[in-house]
Amino acid sequence: MKASKKLLITLIGLLLIVGTAVGGTLAYLFSKTPETENSFTPVVVSCAVEESFDGAVKSDVKVRNTGDIAAFVRATFIVMWTSDSGSVHSSSPLENTDYTVSFGSAKWTKGTDGFYYYSNSVMPGDVTDIFISSITLADGADIPAGYSLSVHVVASAIQSEPSTAVNDAWGATVQGANGLIAP
Repeated sequence: MKASKKLLITLIGLLLIVGTAVGGTLAYLFSKTPETENSFTPVVVSCAVEESFDGAVKSDVKVRNTGDIAAFVRATFIVMWTSDSGSVHSSSPLENTDYTVSFGSAKWTKGTDGFYYYSNSVMPGDVTDIFISSITLADGADIPAGYSLSVHVVASAIQSEPSTAVNDAWGATVQGANGLIAP
């Protein structure tokens, strides 16, 4: 009986020591670790095409960064014959035969994918240099009956940081510390 009493006292002692150690460690961790608030605010990457149109000539086409972070911008344009009801003719207008395009700034470079890439990152609220100076219906254009020339400019933006984002999404590369993009 004496041996079992000693064993019981030893077990109780060990349990008290282990309980005190665990309780002390937990108390230390909870009292010494400050609460950290992790807040995450997602960025907005967006852009808008700005242009003038007088009913015959589309001109001064630019792209504005409407997001809240610096972004790279690319754009393209689609030219087609459309009717008043919105139907698209099966033939496409031919550049320099049915319409003419005058491009703007040399900061726009045509990529192999048909998009034109603006070479610099655009800050929030800022606008690119002129992409297209003017697009006009050519004299003597062979316009299908009931149709007119329709030009749509499409633009997209991607955050400029990290620089790998533009390569991953568009296959373009950022060159140098000044943030120039090459398609």
